[in-house]
Amino acid sequence: MFQAQAPNEIASAVVMDSEVTVSDNATARVDSESAHVSTPEGTVSLGVTASTDSVLSEPILMEDGSALVAIVINEPVADTAFRMPLELPDAAAATLEDDGSVLIMNPEGEFIAGIARPWARDVNGSDVPTSFELDGDTLIQHVDLTSVPVDAYPVVADPWAGHDLVAAAWVTSQRGSKYVINAVPTSWGEFYRGIATLESHLADLKADLGTNKSKVTSTIINQFYCHVAYGWLGGGATYNMESWRKDVLWSVQGNPITKCNP
Repeated sequence: MFQAQAPNEIASAVVMDSEVTVSDNATARVDSESAHVSTPEGTVSLGVTASTDSVLSEPILMEDGSALVAIVINEPVADTAFRMPLELPDAAAATLEDDGSVLIMNPEGEFIAGIARPWARDVNGSDVPTSFELDGDTLIQHVDLTSVPVDAYPVVADPWAGHDLVAAAWVTSQRGSKYVINAVPTSWGEFYRGIATLESHLADLKADLGTNKSKVTSTIINQFYCHVAYGWLGGGATYNMESWRKDVLWSVQGNPITKCNP
């Protein structure tokens, strides 16, 4: 039902600064041992897996205020379970979702951060089967190398943590009282889009709209959820939700004909 594609141009989004601040006072930073995403609710840290000659692991900071741990597998290895310590704010909990992503919530059930569904690719750009496992305070990424040809290395896997889902949102008017709500997802938000994340995307949209959040009606919500869940349908880098559209359940709108515009 849901599709998520691995980032095609990870390198183009990398920044070299030690810290990035994003819109709601959240920050991301990296050091030699961990990638950190800090929010008003606390800091989530994802540690690097142990590096060897066969496997290199390095935290990388992204310009949208997210961070990832780049795991580069240079040759076939016997141990394909890559363990990364996961540190959470006090009383926060991490859950593994059906789509493979990790959702991190505070005791009040509010979104703190997340780790996008895992992905891995070989040097030819072919997908390599991979999955996450949570083992207490450790995130494990399993990478199935059994079908990778020897000439298709290195294989790259990037556990990707973030907080901000919407980079910007604004309202434009059309034909009197009719209006359009526009939203641009962060690069991490484009990838982190399972069912369990929809309310977190909506909360971010309303926060970015500020005093215009009252314009987020039921039909706007359903169109927005459709764009978040079915971004692979196309429609450009900006989500556009029109106030005059019929209020249709978001999952029904998700088809190649309607394209989230019922």
